[in-house]
Amino acid sequence: MTQQQYDELVRSVGQSVVQTLTEKGLVTQPSASPVVAKPIEVDEEALVARQVVKTLSEVPTVLGGYSEVSTELVQLWDRLDRTASGGRGPWAYLGLLAITAAAAPLAEAGIRRLTLAKRNVMAQQFATTGGLWRVAALALLDGFAVVAVWLVVHLALGAVFAKAGLQTQFAAIVLKSLVTWRTFMLLFRLYLRPDLAAVRIAPVTDESAYRLLRLFELAVLVAILAGSWVRVLVSPAAVSAAILTNSVAVLAIFIFVVFRARSDVCSWFLGLIDEDARKSGIKVALARHWHWIALPILIFLGLARAYDAVSDLFEVPDGAILTLNIIIGLLLAETLSSFIVRRHRASALARSGGPESGRLLPFLVRAVRATIWVVAAAVLVRTWAVDVLSLVDEQGWSEISRAWTTTVVTALLAYFAWEAVHFATERRSERPKPGASGQEAEAGQAPVNATRLETLAPILRVALGIVIVVTAALTILASLGICITPLIAGASVFGLAISFGSQTLVHDIVSGLFYLADDAFRVGEYIDGGKAKGTVEGFTLRSIRLRHQSGQIHTVPFGQLGQITNFSRDWSTLKVNLRLTRDTDLDKLRKVTKKVGLAMLEDPELKDDFLEPLKLQGVADIADTATVMRFKITVRPIRPAYIQREAMKRLIAAFKEAGIEFAGAAVAIPPIGGPSMGIAAAAAASTPATRAG
Repeated sequence: MTQQQYDELVRSVGQSVVQTLTEKGLVTQPSASPVVAKPIEVDEEALVARQVVKTLSEVPTVLGGYSEVSTELVQLWDRLDRTASGGRGPWAYLGLLAITAAAAPLAEAGIRRLTLAKRNVMAQQFATTGGLWRVAALALLDGFAVVAVWLVVHLALGAVFAKAGLQTQFAAIVLKSLVTWRTFMLLFRLYLRPDLAAVRIAPVTDESAYRLLRLFELAVLVAILAGSWVRVLVSPAAVSAAILTNSVAVLAIFIFVVFRARSDVCSWFLGLIDEDARKSGIKVALARHWHWIALPILIFLGLARAYDAVSDLFEVPDGAILTLNIIIGLLLAETLSSFIVRRHRASALARSGGPESGRLLPFLVRAVRATIWVVAAAVLVRTWAVDVLSLVDEQGWSEISRAWTTTVVTALLAYFAWEAVHFATERRSERPKPGASGQEAEAGQAPVNATRLETLAPILRVALGIVIVVTAALTILASLGICITPLIAGASVFGLAISFGSQTLVHDIVSGLFYLADDAFRVGEYIDGGKAKGTVEGFTLRSIRLRHQSGQIHTVPFGQLGQITNFSRDWSTLKVNLRLTRDTDLDKLRKVTKKVGLAMLEDPELKDDFLEPLKLQGVADIADTATVMRFKITVRPIRPAYIQREAMKRLIAAFKEAGIEFAGAAVAIPPIGGPSMGIAAAAAASTPATRAG
């Protein structure tokens, strides 16, 4: 009979016996509805007090573990002796381990020596021509040195210390700690670069870079040694005593490093703050007093490790180390993002005609930066709430995190969407200069007319921003379990009330949308709207702003704008009348005008403005003492007034050289009495002569 069959037999016999006894009245049949026990109220203050008393009572036990620490360290020498089994003795083993531990840094130094010339050349090239890829290539060259350390360590563990029991384990602890130390120092070296200031990521001086690298090297080495020697111990009492010792020693070293490096790190933080943030003063104050923020964090982490030494929560050291690593990682990520944006903007300004690349990379850096902060916060909250402090179990955390994950991801996506909208609608060219209208622009100060997308950008930015905020808010509220149906209904009713009560406002908005849809004007163009005229500087959903030639700003609602006359579209034809003398040679005048027009077409500063050259149209009028000649110029509507003035200046000079004269201001005055009186006077004067003849 199998175990399952035996269990089934026992169960059936038991049920039959209980049924027989119940029928005979020897056993009372259980009631159908069992009585639910009243939940016991827990006194949380008493529970905390008992936990504190229990923790304090463990302190003598932990302190007593130091004897076991000394005992295990003494026994370690005997445990490393494998001469009885044909292996190495402790002295030979430790000698090989010391040689390997020295060979790994020597390999790193050798690789760094071999690549020194190449690294110097790339640093000089980066200082002169830029190129962030050179910084990545330098980091790769430095990474080869740490790879050499890793290769030496793993070759030694696989060939020299393989299958040697405790010797292999001890060698793995020592050598892997060495690799960890050099990896951390590689990371700090890439940021500080004490020997290559041109590619230094951290905004510090050479002296600060050397000092910080040495202090960080000390802190990392102490932290790694503190974690390594605990793994050599076996008994729980010895491990607890070692952790308590580590918490005090590491905290003391870290506090020393914080106070020793406070001025250098302050300069580092100040270098990450842009000019706009410096004006507020908040970030500057935090940067100057960062050590008073770091000290409580370090003390808390040290107390957390000390608490682990007198309790059974062995997750506290891991949580403290993870928290410290995340804080350092966030600092390095902020420094790297600031360095990338700063250097890329500098190279974009140095290049001509490359503003687009200068805008895309900062947008991507901001997106990655926000993602890093969100992920770091989520990891820290889960580590301390679930793994360390056990405030929430795994099931409760999964229920909480489901809603909050949706909330955080929605907010992050909304931020990405807004950054994308801002990136797509941001003006790509220079803003029009106030007063540089299409009528009165001077040379070199021509207005830069916006494209249609750039003209619609403010409206699109506001509209898409409202859509993003409303959609994200509704999604977040729904993920938190809040019913959003009344909100949507209330918003609809409110929108109808606004539309009926603000007809003028709606009229202005709708008129503006149709103006923009018809592409009637763009930012930077000179228009005449009847009520006002000037250069379009911008607009809102309701009105447009026009800058007059004299400097005044006209704000006109779209509903009152009326007919639009745009002086800045396609082309502009200028016609000028000049008064020349009556005897001007027209063929000579035409040749001189053609010569001036061709010269202006060949001028590199003017040729792009012309659509048709300067030409003589012909006689416009014949005055008493002058012939009025008409000249015509067809140019782009960028700076027609300047082109006209330049053409007149060159024509005057050419006319003077060719002997063509302008008509004077003299007016022919007829004799008093008109022509008839002149004829009568002549007849009277001739009568005596006739008579005399």
